[in-house]
Amino acid sequence: MDETQYYKSVYNKFWVNQTKKYGYAPYEKKLVEIISQSSPERVFEVGIGTGWPIGTALKEKGIRVDGCDIAESAVALAQRELDNEDGIWTGDIREYKGDFVYDVTYCVRASWCIPGFYQTLKKMIDMTKPGGYVVFDVMDKNSFYCIKSRCVQVKEKYYKFLGIHVDQRYGTHYMLLSELKHFLRKNGLRYAFWREWEITGRQDRKNAPKVVFCCRKER
Repeated sequence: MDETQYYKSVYNKFWVNQTKKYGYAPYEKKLVEIISQSSPERVFEVGIGTGWPIGTALKEKGIRVDGCDIAESAVALAQRELDNEDGIWTGDIREYKGDFVYDVTYCVRASWCIPGFYQTLKKMIDMTKPGGYVVFDVMDKNSFYCIKSRCVQVKEKYYKFLGIHVDQRYGTHYMLLSELKHFLRKNGLRYAFWREWEITGRQDRKNAPKVVFCCRKER
């Protein structure tokens, strides 16, 4: 089973169970603030999940939220949560064939679950109107958290080699910020970014690997 098929087979249950655990904390509130700062009328979310809390908060601001997700059960909940059956669908954003361009496209709390995120990001750029915004967060590859995660993976592989059972966990995809910034500039985007600890005020910076990017499409 390849990685994409693995996600599809187990992601439904995982995400629905995790949604309420995240809550609507300072990090999520900052994301909503960034996404809505340009007063968009219609936005698109990659990895929309159940629609809560990001989509719900945007809807309360009068913004129409379209989106997609690979989890069928989550999409069904999002369609009800956001009262939008036509604009929220099951699948990969790279499958989108429409010609509508959005005020804002965004992918939050999900990029590290998406193999080949650059392809997803390129599609988001194409779906955003000139002057619009692309918003996303990533896991910093140079963070201490990444190093710790890699050590855990090595330990799990060693246990499996010895025949000791370990629970299969989600693969986390980290990104090198220097490469990401080069990609954004190459694709005509001006960007600002915030680190997770700057948003949440966390003292334990070593375990705050997320970086939020807000990019304006210049052309």
